[in-house]
Amino acid sequence: MKTAFRRIGVGILGILIAMSIGLIVSVYGVEYPVETLTNENYGSLVIIDRNGIPLRRVNVHGNEQFSPRHRFVKLNEIDSQVISTLLASEDKNFFQHSGVDVTAILRALYLNIREGGAQYGASTITMQLMRMVHSRGESRTFWNKIKETILALRLERQVSKSFILEQYLNRAYFGNQAFGIEAAARRYFGKSASALSTAEATYLAVLPRGPSYYNPFRHHQRVLARRAHIFQLLTAQGRLSTAEAKRAGSERISPSFHPFAYKAPHFVDWVLNSIDEPTARSGGVITTTLDSYLQKEVEHSVREHVARLRPRGVEQAGVVVLDTRTGKVLAMVGATSGQKTGNSAVNITTRRRHPGSALKPFVYATAIELGDSPASIVMDRMDVSSEYRVTGRPPKERGAVSYREALAGSYNIAAIHVLEKVGVTRVMEKLRAAGVSALPQHSADYGLRLALGDTKVRLVDLAAGYGFLVREGKVALPRNIETVTDPDGNVHSFSMQERTVFSPQAAWLTMDMLSDPDARRKVFGDELPADLPYRVTVKTGTARGFSDTVAVFATREFVVAAWTGRFDGKPTKGVLGMSGAAPLARDALLLASDGKMLTLPKMPPGVERATICATTGKPASVDCPRRKLEYFVEGTVPAE
Repeated sequence: MKTAFRRIGVGILGILIAMSIGLIVSVYGVEYPVETLTNENYGSLVIIDRNGIPLRRVNVHGNEQFSPRHRFVKLNEIDSQVISTLLASEDKNFFQHSGVDVTAILRALYLNIREGGAQYGASTITMQLMRMVHSRGESRTFWNKIKETILALRLERQVSKSFILEQYLNRAYFGNQAFGIEAAARRYFGKSASALSTAEATYLAVLPRGPSYYNPFRHHQRVLARRAHIFQLLTAQGRLSTAEAKRAGSERISPSFHPFAYKAPHFVDWVLNSIDEPTARSGGVITTTLDSYLQKEVEHSVREHVARLRPRGVEQAGVVVLDTRTGKVLAMVGATSGQKTGNSAVNITTRRRHPGSALKPFVYATAIELGDSPASIVMDRMDVSSEYRVTGRPPKERGAVSYREALAGSYNIAAIHVLEKVGVTRVMEKLRAAGVSALPQHSADYGLRLALGDTKVRLVDLAAGYGFLVREGKVALPRNIETVTDPDGNVHSFSMQERTVFSPQAAWLTMDMLSDPDARRKVFGDELPADLPYRVTVKTGTARGFSDTVAVFATREFVVAAWTGRFDGKPTKGVLGMSGAAPLARDALLLASDGKMLTLPKMPPGVERATICATTGKPASVDCPRRKLEYFVEGTVPAE
C-alpha cells in the first residue's frame, strides 16, 4: 500500500515538474511577437481613400465588428490622473508584478470560495490586454485564461510598463462602441483625450471595469460613486492630495452622446458590407477608389440642392460619380439631412428605387441592335397592347416620331411601342447583363411598363450600366476597392470586371441620340441642366407619383447619377427628373471635371451617314418636305 501511494506521489510530482518545465519553456523559451502590436493597423481595419487620406478606422474583432476606432494616443497625451485612477481600479500592483499578480489571484480565490461563486477575477492589465488582442469575443474559459497568462508573462519580459499601459488605453472598451481612450473622449465629451480635464479623464478611467454596468447614459451616478471610492483609495495611498480629489470630485460632469464624425459614411459602409469575412477578421488597410476631395465638394452640392428644392417637397438627395473607364466610384453621397451629410441610415445610391424613364436607353439600344436606327419611326399613340394600362390622366400623343426624337424627348407611349416590338425578355436580358437589375421575376410580371421603370434598381448600378453608351457597348461593374493590405504587408489587388452588353455601333447610336441637344430641346425647352459647353449624354427619369427622380450624365471620362425625392415614397410637388435630379448631376459632373472639357466617343467603324426624310425615316425623295442626315449601322440604311 505504501509503495502504491509512493508511486502515485512520485507520478503527481513528475506531472507537476513537467508542467512547471513546460510553463517555463513556454514563457521564457518563446518570444512574444511585439511587432504585431502596431499602433495603426493591428486589431483594426483602416479604410483610406485613393490618395491615402484616412476615411475610417474600425474594430474587427468579436461582436463589436466594424465599431469605430480613433487615432492611437501616446501615453504622454493622457492626463496622469487617468493612469492613477485606472491602476487603482484595475491593477493596483501593476508596477510590482511581472504580468501575473499572485496576491490578487489568492485574494480572488478566497473571495469566490467565501461567496460561493466566481464573480471575482484576478486579471492584470497585461492579461486584459492579451485578451483584447487574442481572445476578444471568445468565451472566458479556463484554457483561454491560461493562454492569456502565458502571453502576458512573455510580453512583460520584452516591453516596458509604459508600452503596456499605452496599448491598453488605446484598445480598452469604454462602452457605446468606443474603443480606446480617444474614442471614449470623443463619444462622451466631444473632445480629444488630450483636452480632457482631470475630472473627465478619471471619470472615463472607471468605464473599462464594466462598460455596461458603468454605462454613463444609464448609470451616471454609479460611475461617480465608483470614481469617488477610487479617489479615497488614491488619497489613502498618497497618490492624490485631498485638495486634488475634492477639486476633481466637485467638477460637474455631463457626458452626452456625440456621434463620431466619419468621412464619406455611406461609401465606407458600402465598402465594409462588400468585403469578405476573412478580410474583415484579419484587419489591415483597405485602399478605396474614393476621391475624398471630390467627395467633400459633392456633399456640399447635395446639401445646397436639397435646401433649394425643400419648398417643393424634396427631402433627400443622393449622387454617385464613377470613372467611366474603370468603373471606380469616385464619390458617393447616399443622403443628406440638415447641415450634415450622411447622418441617415439610408444610402439611396445602394437602395432599390424606381428609375422611371431612365431604362429607356436599353430599350432603344436593343431595337437598334435588331436592325432599327435613330431614323426609325415609332407611333406615339395609345394603340398599344392590353398589357399596358393607363392610370390617371392619359399622356399626350404625338403621332409618328423618329427614335431620335422619342428617346431624347422621353416619349412614354413611343417607348412602350418599341419595347413591344423587341420583346420584354430581350430587354430584361440586357439589363441583367449590364448589372442594372437582377429582374428575378418572369417577363409577364413586368410587362410593357418595364420601359417606364417598372422595376427597382440601385443608383450605383444604373450609373455603371450607362457606361455601355460611352464604352463601346461594354459595362465596367462599379468598384469601391483598389487594394487590401493585410497586417503582414501582403497586398491584394482588385481588377475591373467588364461585360459586353451591346455592339459598339448600337451603343454609339443610342449615345448620339441622348447627347443631341436639338432633339432634347423640343420637349424640355432651352437653358437645360444638360446644356454644357460640350455635348454630354443625358437621360432623366421620374417615377409615378413624383417620389423618385433620377438623372444620369455620361461622358468618356465620368458617369454621374443623381436622385432626388423622398425616402417615404410620398409625392413631391410635381418635381420632374430634369428639374429635380438633373441640376445635381450636372453640378457633380462639373466638379469631377475640374474645369476640363469632357468628351464623347468617336464614331466607331461600321456606322455610316445617309440623307433621309425626317417624316418617314426612309430615303429622301423629291417630295420629302424635311430632309436630314442621320446615322445608321452599315447595311441598315432603308433602300425603299
